[in-house]
Amino acid sequence: MGLALLLSGCIFSPKKGAGGGGIEPPKYLVPESPEFVMFNLKEAYTKKDSTGYKACFDPNYFGTSQDVVLQTPIDTLTFAKEAKHIAFLARSTATVELELKPAMVRSTDSGDPAGWALIQNPIQSLGVYDGENSFIVTPTQETLEFRFIPKTPDSSSPTDTTWKIIKWNEIRS
Repeated sequence: MGLALLLSGCIFSPKKGAGGGGIEPPKYLVPESPEFVMFNLKEAYTKKDSTGYKACFDPNYFGTSQDVVLQTPIDTLTFAKEAKHIAFLARSTATVELELKPAMVRSTDSGDPAGWALIQNPIQSLGVYDGENSFIVTPTQETLEFRFIPKTPDSSSPTDTTWKIIKWNEIRS
């Protein structure tokens, strides 16, 4: 019995309790502002966390990707496409790096429904690296517009409002 007690603290025994073993899940902020949603998006995307990533988007989310020089749409974005994209990344060996600008400016666009918020160009750098392949977004060659929709009242938020991305426009020049 003394040997069993001695071995119970053995280095081969897994640590018990909080913080024991494994990778710690990403920490997310209550999405009480569009800026916090962008922080959560960064955390979920870089950790390839599909649940956290999808939580940043409204189910009615839509977006566009277009090339101004070629005057052609590149892609139409939807909630389902975003879910497929993050699921693909999660299954891959890719490394994802996403840095937000230190100061994001929140505004409104008169063409949007009342209550929506707009953050333009919140991303400082974005890269997805998978062995020989890499995808890099150059902020100087793209304009990114994220639009957010409020959900009020929301008892999970100290401000009584939470936000989700409803629209994302990517314009390459």
